Amino acid sequence: SKGQGMPLGVGCSSPTMTAFIDTSRRLDGEAEEAKCPEDQLFCWYRCMSLADHEIESPTACAERNLGMQCASPRLQVIPDGLKHGDYYPQCTNHTHLTHPYTPYPEIPQQKDICAEDWAEFSAKGDYEHLISVTVPEKLARERAVIVDTKLAWSVVDGADGKKKVKARLAYNNPFGWLAFGFADPEGKHNGMNGGNIILAMPGGNYSPVTGIDFEAPASTGTYKIHDTGSSFRHWQDPIVTEETNTTVSDFEVDDDGCFTALTFESDHINGQKFNVEGTDDVIWAGNHLDHYMGHHGYGGRSRFTINWATGDMTFWTPPVAPDDSDVATSDAEVHSDGKGAYEDGHEDGRQHGDEAEVESENSGLAKNGLLGLAASFGFAAVMHYL
Repeated sequence: SKGQGMPLGVGCSSPTMTAFIDTSRRLDGEAEEAKCPEDQLFCWYRCMSLADHEIESPTACAERNLGMQCASPRLQVIPDGLKHGDYYPQCTNHTHLTHPYTPYPEIPQQKDICAEDWAEFSAKGDYEHLISVTVPEKLARERAVIVDTKLAWSVVDGADGKKKVKARLAYNNPFGWLAFGFADPEGKHNGMNGGNIILAMPGGNYSPVTGIDFEAPASTGTYKIHDTGSSFRHWQDPIVTEETNTTVSDFEVDDDGCFTALTFESDHINGQKFNVEGTDDVIWAGNHLDHYMGHHGYGGRSRFTINWATGDMTFWTPPVAPDDSDVATSDAEVHSDGKGAYEDGHEDGRQHGDEAEVESENSGLAKNGLLGLAASFGFAAVMHYL
């Protein structure tokens, strides 16, 4: 079924947050407790400022006859702070026994009936260009579930005399959410933070506690991703102005609920103009696992430079430190037939979503700490990207 066309109105750290991970061990083999200043709480592998989370003092929770916990927006408690996600200090009497972490409810998958229809759903159709924007395997990280995704587009003359991008992003998975937009060259998480995007979701009235409200109609809108808070709760209100109303978008879901597409026609997103005669630095991401606007994972997004006029594209790879001489930094060129080369590289990729929010100001300390935890405890924590 196809959504009705509509004009558009489509989580990280604070300066007082410190990455602090104590991976030392006692002789008896037990890990030592992480040490934070009294005005901070160890949560999501770091010391978080209480004041940043509306806890006025170290005794504020006790004065209200409440405990202080590292908890998610769903008030699910992580007692030792050793879990990746959107967790932060909160005053609550919930405990890890009464309210333990539980995964989000998943969207049912129908892989057994979906594969044969993907070629037709993702076909070029009447568009001038069609490329694969599926993240290359070497950029997606080990064990990532890579989602086949294609972008079709034409540059058209609008009724207002402006040249516009008319595009369709086809995603080989059910509808959790799907987004496309501009990367922020200075943005965190590989250009995600600060980006202007178009986003489609299968409902409305989003709450980080209850997820998407399916009593509300599915919708598309233009959004600006928060400069530091990546979780959707930080930027969940669409931008609605006379200018954004000139961007028209829609969504499509096939009859079996197997695939999703985001369509749009505009010369801008939130006033940021498409360079229809040249190149733009763009991103896309999607989620098919849950209805909590959750993470896209390493295989459900990519960033690339696209030439709207010629149909050529280049996958973006992040810069590497000078001593990483074994890692190539050159981009991968892909032409409009969807074929091309990929140069070896690595990225500072991190998962994000409703339970992934904080990035350390001290990336070296965070990296070393996480490696130490993996070695000492068997934990492997990953953070978020787009």
